[in-house]
Amino acid sequence: MMDRAQRNEKILKTIAERTKQALTSKRAAREMLIKEGIYTKKGKLRAEFGGGKSGGVKSVGGKNVGGKGKKPVTA
Repeated sequence: MMDRAQRNEKILKTIAERTKQALTSKRAAREMLIKEGIYTKKGKLRAEFGGGKSGGVKSVGGKNVGGKGKKPVTA
């Protein structure tokens, strides 16, 4: 049975290996994000990570940002 330090070392090693693999190409990175549940199978960011279905304007710090074809509102 492994102790906490060995367990943590193994986890960090696995994370480093997966990161190295994901950084080999854009495709590998996208596949890893889909496998981890951050992106959908269609390659869209999941709502719980900031993606959305509407594609509408989001407010950040009181200013509207993003959106498709929408002009930002200025004060």
